[in-house]
Amino acid sequence: MRRVYALLGLVRRYGAARVTEAGAAALAADLIDVRRLQRMLELASTTPPASTPSARVLSLARYLRPASQYALPLRPAVHPSSEGEGGESE
Repeated sequence: MRRVYALLGLVRRYGAARVTEAGAAALAADLIDVRRLQRMLELASTTPPASTPSARVLSLARYLRPASQYALPLRPAVHPSSEGEGGESE
């Protein structure tokens, strides 16, 4: 009976939803001690909710360069056979 009264006290202090959620997590870990459940609820209430750090979004256009700066200058291919043809008079 003491465990039941302890659980009811936890429900009054922390609310039914939080006790149910913590109780489900405790039962999943085979934890049946009410004092440990109370400790779980105390630790959960003292720790601030973990907020995700806001991601810094950089403007991509700030660092984007035109494609012409990356392109290599291409020269027309010169074939060795075309150089020797047509007009060597020596």
